[in-house]
Amino acid sequence: MTKDELHSPPEDSVKISQFDHVRPVIGADGTPYGYYRAIRDLALEQEQMVHWCESNDGFWLVLGHKECVEIARLPEAFSNREPTLPRYATDEPFMIAAQDDPEHRIARALVNRPFNPVGVRQYEDSVRENVNLLVDGIIADGSADLAKVIAKPIPAMVTALIMGLPAEEGPKFSRWVADVAEGHLIDPEAAAKNIAEMYAYFDETVRRHRANPGTDILSYVINAEVDGRTFNEKELKGFCTLLMVGGIDNTYRLIASMLCHLGRDHDLRRKLVNRPDLIPSSVQEFLRYYSPACNSRLVTRDIEIHGVKMKAGDMVLNANPIANRDPREFDRPDKFIVDRLPNNHLGLGIGVHRCLGAHLITLEAKLVLEEFLRRMPEYEVDEDVGPTWAPGFIAGMSSVPVKFTPGKPAKNSEGRQRAAVQAWLDNARSA
Repeated sequence: MTKDELHSPPEDSVKISQFDHVRPVIGADGTPYGYYRAIRDLALEQEQMVHWCESNDGFWLVLGHKECVEIARLPEAFSNREPTLPRYATDEPFMIAAQDDPEHRIARALVNRPFNPVGVRQYEDSVRENVNLLVDGIIADGSADLAKVIAKPIPAMVTALIMGLPAEEGPKFSRWVADVAEGHLIDPEAAAKNIAEMYAYFDETVRRHRANPGTDILSYVINAEVDGRTFNEKELKGFCTLLMVGGIDNTYRLIASMLCHLGRDHDLRRKLVNRPDLIPSSVQEFLRYYSPACNSRLVTRDIEIHGVKMKAGDMVLNANPIANRDPREFDRPDKFIVDRLPNNHLGLGIGVHRCLGAHLITLEAKLVLEEFLRRMPEYEVDEDVGPTWAPGFIAGMSSVPVKFTPGKPAKNSEGRQRAAVQAWLDNARSA
């Protein structure tokens, strides 16, 4: 499959049975939300929010908010053993994400505390510093691709910190994540080579952390005992993959989509510049409006739900980006409302498998908006180039070219953090 084929729309763009989140129709605004809206409206007209789709080897598509919630809250019938659709190119199941209780509950308990609201605050200063260092590196240029120089580096550097890995190797981490999630669909041979490199790196990382444990999460997991045993090598690889893929991809797509939106909606951007107290609620609305991830489940037993009969072995896709614009749940669902209340979005999942890093993603997005808008309150999307949407199980903007009036760096720091930021800037400029 070529890259062009991956992005090409199906012949009939509003036939629900042909819905394909991997190959959505991209509209004039550079997003698939016009396509999503047409699918949603057709389902509402038919008064049926669960449909069989023929793409990706066949699956049940769940389009409604309440229907997604119900399925997420029936883990005994809808297993997490296959948590992605299409399946990611990994040799081992994601720990936590691809587990059901009681194994899921035991494994998750090991890493819950560092990801709770108190635990994630330890990364606040680092995120603020990194955003400002990245802005310093581009502010004199007058143009930049914010997806590549802000949205992608921030979660990669935070993930490196969490895992006790060198932040300057972040570009390599992002390349591996891309191959696990989508590269294997475009160029399987190249992706397989890069994923093998990732696994070799994980093997060495586990060996090093076991010999010289630190205070990072990975050291804790490697040396933890559960029911009288430590995790084996395959399970530890699964944890590494989960922390890296889960830590980078969702946050990257969300931040890129936010910055793109604000580069077009000047009134909203200026409102957030003047009212930073609205930034936390705006992040929640961005999570609803540009939900990065779907959720997939494996049906474990024959079951009838919302008028359809599912069989054991069927795959189910909770289309959160569409369910989060369900007019039965959200007033004016296609309108961005900065202080929307209530906002019961599914952007970070729901139930026992709600995103482990939900608080961290929210914190990173909030801090990026606070610092970036403080430093660069006026910018606009370069529509001559146009943004690029990356579709898939986790989706969002992958390129956000913008123009702005050049300014001066705020400071000139040295040391390892500067080296990590410079590695990202060099990588973005050479891409």
